Amino acid sequence: MKQKTKKLLQLSFSLGFLVTTALVATSCNQPKTVTPKPTNPMQPGNGSETTTPESGETMQPGSGSGSGAGTTTPDNAEAKTHLESVISSEMQKLSMYNDYSVIKSTLANAYATAKTVYGKADATKDELTNAKTALETAIATAASNKNKFDNEHTDLVTSFNSLKETLSHKETNLNSLVDSRYQGLKTILVNSYNDAQGIVTKTLQAEGLNKQQIDNANSAITSITTDLTNKKANIDSYSSFKKFEINEANFHGDFMYTSKPATSQSIVSFSSSFDYAASGKMWRYAKRTINGASNNSEITDVSWIYSLDKGTGSANNSNASYDIEFEYYGGSTATLYFPYKAAKTEQVSSGSETNDKLSLKYKLNDETESKPINISDAKLDEIKIAKVDLTNLKFGMNKISFSTEQSKSAPMIGNIYISTTDETLDDVRDNIFGNVRTESKPNEITVDFAKGYGLANKAIDVREGTIIKKLTGNIVGTSENNTYYLLGYLGKGVPNTNNNPENVRYYTFYVNAKKAGMYEISGVYNSGENRGLTFWKGGYNVTTGTGVKAAFHNLNSTPNNWNDKLKTFNKDQKVSNEASSLLLSVGLNKIVVSGLTPNNESPNLGNVTFTLTEDSSSTETSNETRN
Repeated sequence: MKQKTKKLLQLSFSLGFLVTTALVATSCNQPKTVTPKPTNPMQPGNGSETTTPESGETMQPGSGSGSGAGTTTPDNAEAKTHLESVISSEMQKLSMYNDYSVIKSTLANAYATAKTVYGKADATKDELTNAKTALETAIATAASNKNKFDNEHTDLVTSFNSLKETLSHKETNLNSLVDSRYQGLKTILVNSYNDAQGIVTKTLQAEGLNKQQIDNANSAITSITTDLTNKKANIDSYSSFKKFEINEANFHGDFMYTSKPATSQSIVSFSSSFDYAASGKMWRYAKRTINGASNNSEITDVSWIYSLDKGTGSANNSNASYDIEFEYYGGSTATLYFPYKAAKTEQVSSGSETNDKLSLKYKLNDETESKPINISDAKLDEIKIAKVDLTNLKFGMNKISFSTEQSKSAPMIGNIYISTTDETLDDVRDNIFGNVRTESKPNEITVDFAKGYGLANKAIDVREGTIIKKLTGNIVGTSENNTYYLLGYLGKGVPNTNNNPENVRYYTFYVNAKKAGMYEISGVYNSGENRGLTFWKGGYNVTTGTGVKAAFHNLNSTPNNWNDKLKTFNKDQKVSNEASSLLLSVGLNKIVVSGLTPNNESPNLGNVTFTLTEDSSSTETSNETRN
């Protein structure tokens, strides 16, 4: 009995112990309360962390793969926070070295290494602490290396920063060149900016970079942007055209002919053959003069180069050229124009024969070879306009040299025109031939004989050859005196000759019509007796075709007064059964004027106006411009 009671007491004690142990164990396994970790700015999924009851750890999304912020435990939480604080400065720190590619790359690698440790799922406190220390060291080293680089490359850094400052004005400068007229300049500037930007993009630590490269890139831009307003004004001066008058100072080298006509020689271009190689002539160039005027250069700039032939004793490699130098900012291309003609009969090719007498070449800047200009269609009694496309122009000063081949001669060449575009041919034509227009009278074209190029049939080596003279007077019916410039000695054969066409005094000029149609003729004249005028389109005494002849008679400004009285003529003075208008085509129209008949003299003729009165559907255009 006693033994049984003893066993029951032992069993009861054991059960009590087990219950107590179980309660203690259950209490120890209750979930722990974990304070949420502060938001991690580097993790996109903040707020999705979960706490594992069994371990008490805060898990970041994706921590099982070793990415993200890894695992935070009571032991590494503080170390991770410190590392995160250093990593968070990445963008700000790296931007400090945008101009130092090597330093920036090294520092970026250090940040990448630190972020890898930060994102490890099982990163220990020591790893996190070491990563932070390494990154801080890398940041300090970057700053030190930058200072060292700057101190060792002071000139390079200064030039680089200056280039960056120049680039900062890019948008403002380019916006000032939006007008299409400045496209050539803008293209050059854009290319220079791109070259400079390429240097800056590669940074100060680009392989092979030197101060000279940077300075050259900077100078390329500043040479354009300095005085940009003046450069735009320069371009504006070429937007229609810029004229370069023939100037004696522009002849360089040894020439066969060096003379020029006497100042008494008024008209210096002829529709008849003129041998400038004959004794007493030998003209190299000639300039028109106005009889009775003392200020010729203010009235007219009509001039011709007569010869570019080399001297007979010149070596084959010697130069004899006419040069023009010009400042140009309109880009690398331009268009050049000039009037030309043959001086004498033997220079003109006949029929289908190739012209082997004339040659004209040009050389631009430092080119080694001259290029030919097509002047094969040169005529004795016509003025044509050459058109040359210039390429590879320099930014700034340029030079064009004109010359001819040793065994040939150049044609006569007039004033030279340069334009930024090939779309201003009409403006060039108007200037060459003295065609004047007004906005208020768009259908009128007035020909100014003093200013426009033209050809006289008989104006040299004869008595009373055709001239251009000054006359001051008033138009009958008005009281105001004005100055007029008149063609004198027109019509009829020159004294002591017959009235055959080769002897008749007539004058050739050109009208640049923008519309085809019938144009009424009117003008100003001076005459002390009854005289008449005839105008032909195409040539002297042309009779075939429609609208090729207009005739006027009874032109007498004041009987016996040749000094100061003028009148106007128009269709009211036209000859019966004759027209008072000509049919003009679009472009240049060759017009010849002389007396009413071959044996009649004409009045002194002032400016003539052509007025469109009837549009024509004709699409005929002239072909007076050569490429």
